[in-house]
Amino acid sequence: MAKTISVFNNKGGVGKTTIIWNLATSLADQGKKVLLIDFDAQCNLSIACLGKDQFAALLQPTPANPFGQTVKAFALPYIQQNKIGDVHVFFPKSRPGNGELHIVPGDFWLNTFSDILNVGTDVISGSGLYRFILPHLISDLAQEKNNIEYDYVLIDLPPSFNTLVRSALYCSDYFLVPCTPDMFSAYCVGLIGEMLPDFVADWEQGKARYLKTNPTDPVIPFKGVPKFGGWIFNGFDTRRVKGVKHEVGADAAHHIEIVDAIRDSMIPSLGAITSYQAIPPFVGVEPVAKIEDLNVMAPDSIIQNIPIKYLDQSSPTRTLRNRHSWAPNQIDLMRETAVEYDRLAQYIVKNF
Repeated sequence: MAKTISVFNNKGGVGKTTIIWNLATSLADQGKKVLLIDFDAQCNLSIACLGKDQFAALLQPTPANPFGQTVKAFALPYIQQNKIGDVHVFFPKSRPGNGELHIVPGDFWLNTFSDILNVGTDVISGSGLYRFILPHLISDLAQEKNNIEYDYVLIDLPPSFNTLVRSALYCSDYFLVPCTPDMFSAYCVGLIGEMLPDFVADWEQGKARYLKTNPTDPVIPFKGVPKFGGWIFNGFDTRRVKGVKHEVGADAAHHIEIVDAIRDSMIPSLGAITSYQAIPPFVGVEPVAKIEDLNVMAPDSIIQNIPIKYLDQSSPTRTLRNRHSWAPNQIDLMRETAVEYDRLAQYIVKNF
């Protein structure tokens, strides 16, 4: 069965979309079949993968596709009409050399969908648990429709604790937490430790009620068990000392603060969950990947719809810099970053 992974932090600007896109590319390059689900109303992952023009066309309703060709085409009929909608799956513009990489595009309508979902009515009462596992239903139908068995389903999420985040976490086997070197990341890591046990407690309460009248349900007993897969240190700066890269002083200090928050706050809070083991034995306090600040290369990657590991084969866009080729130090950093994403993919293959 596919392993479902959410990339999540309630703090914005930590690089969730860039990380999930490049991680998916590395997993596919290692021969894995990967499905991306854009569950963020900002839809940045869809734009990065497909380009703004193709994505804009998919939003438009047509007689053949009255709800467009995004996540809305499944979710809206399911919520409003209690019937299975359509799942539209697309190839990113940059195809991996091996494996498969598909995406179910997001939709700005997800803002409305997050308001429709109700924790008290749907989750705690147990009467609408299936409304909260739409990412699972979408990935199942995508597999059936495309006659493919995905190895990994990766979900991109908004920076909040809203119902979309709950929905994805309830569907997830693991979640990864990107953090940047700033004063808020350590605080937000602590908040995740505080909030997730409440999410799980709500699910357990609703699940117990639901299973009283649906004791043979094959899906619900196995949902609501998201495990912390580790954190990613993203966007830090370095300097060379005797030819060896080191995090600059301020960023190194923030690194230590996040480690302290993981060790002293997040892990103890998640460890107190009794319904399942939320902290796997392979997870420690240090980051599972370290992605250096890419400066203009990150936005250029999105504008060109090319993942970082292939970006050195392209020319920079003139909108970002008035030059026709990347500098040698930029190419070196791209390649170092590609290696780090490959290592992160290997970590997931080995442990998840």
